[in-house]
Amino acid sequence: MIISAQNRIYILLILFFCSGTNAEFIISLRSPETVNDQRESYSYELVKLALEKTNMTYGSYKIVGIPSMNITRSMHSLERDTYKNLLVELSYDEKLEQEYNLIYVKFPVELGITGYRICFINPNKIEYVKSIKNISELQKLIIGQGFSWADTGILRHNGFNVVEISNYESLFKMVIAGRIDLFCRGANELFNEYESYKNMGNLIYDTSFAIFYPLPRFYYLHKNNAAAKERIEKGLIAAYEDGSLQALWLKYFMPSIQFANLNHRRMYTLENPLIKSLANDYEKYFYKP
Repeated sequence: MIISAQNRIYILLILFFCSGTNAEFIISLRSPETVNDQRESYSYELVKLALEKTNMTYGSYKIVGIPSMNITRSMHSLERDTYKNLLVELSYDEKLEQEYNLIYVKFPVELGITGYRICFINPNKIEYVKSIKNISELQKLIIGQGFSWADTGILRHNGFNVVEISNYESLFKMVIAGRIDLFCRGANELFNEYESYKNMGNLIYDTSFAIFYPLPRFYYLHKNNAAAKERIEKGLIAAYEDGSLQALWLKYFMPSIQFANLNHRRMYTLENPLIKSLANDYEKYFYKP
């Protein structure tokens, strides 16, 4: 049987598109920065859940960890589209779309709990912090944050003195040594980080106050990866609607939230200037203590 040149092209196109449809769907995620770094554990399980919820529609998948790197280098990888369908969880900032060619999955990854901040404290500042009566007294302290974290801009906007450090683990060492006064973490992060790093020395967390600012965090991707964005978004919403997302969230974060004891703290509410242009439809998913 002789196949014409036109038919050969037609058959090759069919084979190409069929192979693309059946190919394994790759999602790339950040790896932990250190041995004790557990920040990516929930994210891995959440992405896996979203992919499972869309398996029938979109097909099989594979999650791949990229080499360990801090958030600044991860941002460079996102901007350059270095890794296949790389997802990086970031606090919302409109410049990420405008300046870095990124798009985001419109579902708040941690249901807003990261906006409730509990601080590890310089042991020499415990009594001073307990005596604080207003936010102006709190603003006199030096807060350490990771380099390029959205919290830095939020805190500075609200009149706080912030020192940026590139190495995540060094922040625990600095607050223990008194080189910074406070290192503030999400209420969902406090317990695991305390358990992981208390062996460094005199690591103490404050028990008197909490800071709150609305902090929706989303999965960001390069704009070339719109198909991956669509799949993850549909999967997260499906998981939320059937309750499996909330169950996963409770499994990972409720012990730390109870440990943080939010309802028995003075609460200082700050403005987040980064979300002024963001529609507030994400708020319906937020956890409210």
